[in-house]
Amino acid sequence: MSMVPWIFRDVMRPLRMLEREMERQMRYADDLFRFAPRINYDEVMGKDAVIQDKEKFQLKLDVQDFKPEEIVVKTINGNAIQIEAKHEEKHGKDQGFISRQLVRRFVLPKGHDIQNAVSSLSSDGVLTITAPRKPEAIEEERKIPITHENEDTTKIESK
Repeated sequence: MSMVPWIFRDVMRPLRMLEREMERQMRYADDLFRFAPRINYDEVMGKDAVIQDKEKFQLKLDVQDFKPEEIVVKTINGNAIQIEAKHEEKHGKDQGFISRQLVRRFVLPKGHDIQNAVSSLSSDGVLTITAPRKPEAIEEERKIPITHENEDTTKIESK
């Protein structure tokens, strides 16, 4: 009779117990999150659209809660676009005020021309920012002319 299977069976028992306990805890977590309300990220984060194709990088943001003069679009760090909007309404002395603020930053992918980016605001409050793609450098083969010198160079110095 060999002692090896008995030793391994005893070693594996605590691991199996741990595995069963972990499975039980995961079932509890699944039950807990099954009844949690679902988060609509479009409502929380806003309905932004990012479009990137061969010709451009384009952002579309819903800024209908802001007046055009309350919106500022600027470039930062040479590769990012920042949109800031701030709206305040004051309703008399004792009635309080309303304040809204929006700050969004988008880093442009490499190869886009941030200096030629343009923005436009539609009548329904959608801000569109477009940055064209930089033209790719065309590497052409070219000959490098050789100039002839009158000096004799008999030896190339080595260091």
